[in-house]
Amino acid sequence: MPSSCPLRPFLRCLLAGLAVAGFAAAAAAAPTVAEALAVEPRQPGVDCDRPTADEAGSATIKQEKLDGISALVVRGADGRILRSFADTNGDRVVDRWSFFKDGLEVYRDVDGDDPDTKADQSRWLTSGGTRWGVDADGDGALDSWRAISAEETTAEIVRALGSRDAAAFARLLPTKADLETAGFTGPKLEELVARATAAKQGFAKLAAAQMKVGPKTVWTSMLTPQPPGVLPAGSPGVDRDVVAYDNVVALAEQAGNGVQVIVGSLVRCGDAWRPVDAPQLPDGDGRLAETPGFFAPAGASMVAGGDAAGVDEALRPLLAALREIEDRMAAADAAGRRQLAGQYVGKLGELAAAAGVADRAFWSRQLVETVAAYVQEGLLPEGLAVLEKIAAGAKDDHELLAFVDFRLVQARYAAGMEAGADPQKLQDEWFASLAKFVEDHPQANEAAEALLQLAFRDEFEGRDAEAVARYGEIAKTFAGSPQARKAAGAVRRLESVGKPLPLTGTTLDGKQVTMDSFKGRPVLVHYWSTDCEPCKVDLAQIRELQAKYGPQRFACVGVALDADRQKLAKFLSGKPLPWPQLHDEGGLDGKLAESFGVLALPTMILVAADGTVADRNVSITDLEKKLAALLEGK
Repeated sequence: MPSSCPLRPFLRCLLAGLAVAGFAAAAAAAPTVAEALAVEPRQPGVDCDRPTADEAGSATIKQEKLDGISALVVRGADGRILRSFADTNGDRVVDRWSFFKDGLEVYRDVDGDDPDTKADQSRWLTSGGTRWGVDADGDGALDSWRAISAEETTAEIVRALGSRDAAAFARLLPTKADLETAGFTGPKLEELVARATAAKQGFAKLAAAQMKVGPKTVWTSMLTPQPPGVLPAGSPGVDRDVVAYDNVVALAEQAGNGVQVIVGSLVRCGDAWRPVDAPQLPDGDGRLAETPGFFAPAGASMVAGGDAAGVDEALRPLLAALREIEDRMAAADAAGRRQLAGQYVGKLGELAAAAGVADRAFWSRQLVETVAAYVQEGLLPEGLAVLEKIAAGAKDDHELLAFVDFRLVQARYAAGMEAGADPQKLQDEWFASLAKFVEDHPQANEAAEALLQLAFRDEFEGRDAEAVARYGEIAKTFAGSPQARKAAGAVRRLESVGKPLPLTGTTLDGKQVTMDSFKGRPVLVHYWSTDCEPCKVDLAQIRELQAKYGPQRFACVGVALDADRQKLAKFLSGKPLPWPQLHDEGGLDGKLAESFGVLALPTMILVAADGTVADRNVSITDLEKKLAALLEGK
């Protein structure tokens, strides 16, 4: 149909496309506000503005240009957009149906140049989330996920269980190609393919038998006892770094009662997080079928959701005691938390001592991590002594000793901050301790992080040659690690002056941005986040400069390193910025920060009109002077 429209009025061709989406209006007449608002997202559960009849009576609909694209736009009485129906490819037929909430686009249906004018993609945006589903046959049911966060995956699992929708769960599972993309190979790849295949049957069996999760069950959050980890390239069955979670639990509510759905492991395949096993629901005594984790040893407990089947009977009382203390800590005041922290560490120490040889290292590390965290939170005054005692007993276990020593360095610094020590003296002691750690444990995984901190100190204090040497050492010695990627990016940034800046990324609303599009004018690349107060002060000054010189003479690209996408979207909705904002998952640990080794905020790079870097670390106080010099050709 789009190809037959060139001689027809633009609006009529728009309506031809809109009719497919649910309009009842005749193609010869413009749609009314009521007809436009009657169009619903193709996917259920989208939280968008749905005005009352009185509110709709004050709304308007007219043809506008949105970012250069022709669209029919419905606006409320306050001027905020409620819906837009756009022709993005200029063929005079609607191919993007957008839905808004509080002025932000939260969802869109997209027809990717499909001649039948049916939407074949569904995207949740800004405060609506990150999901990107594909409906290959245009029948309204998603066939696969192109992008979905870990949290959204657990929510989809809860919804699939509640509706007994085996197809919804199946499209979350990884294919063999997904697992190959993630980085698995050989027997490990085949094992995971087999687990994903078995998960389909396991889900169907659980969904048919369970009564805990129903259509009205509401997902509330994702719980995991530790952040995602990395299986480094070169590990058995892994040819590139794999990022994954273990021991994931989805929390939900059913008629006011809490429900735990044990998800197990999630693995990142491209932009989608995927389960590899069927979910589980704890039975009466909390037992679960044992499933292999990516990081935890066989038999390790999922403390948040009940212990795994097969755990030594002697450990069960200790695991139950830990869960009971966790519950009490959640409701305790500061004094109560300090008291319970000591009890928790004591029980965790008993558990490490009682564990079998295969699991003892895992629980020892859990003990060390917990003590170090409690010291940093000010909950365990005796924590340093506990860590020193563990270190003294680990002299013959070099890996465990390095693990403890590094946490001791961190904990001593945190304890000094808590005690109000002299900041400069504390900083000097911190860096001296990091240097000593690298000397004592040069091959330990933690040495990469220690070297990264030392290299950044060199860079901050103007010792560029020393910084480049340290960064280079990290990239070589710890190749494939996140620290190595950051270090390689830092070298790229430090050596960038006079070279093109190969920055590319995606904005919050899904648009691709490259530096090539700004050639012919200076560009400021501003790395920032909403958690960085100096960064937000910079924003006001950058806005003033762009207003002074105009966007055709001075461009800006923001790189927002917020880990929380929704928080960033909320900030920008309240304080919109007139330049594009690139964003990806991971914040300071994401690809945008990694690619140029951005370790602190704000970081600003000034690019000349010819596309080469003029200043790799311009300060806000020097920006106008250096910008004026570029504009004057000096």
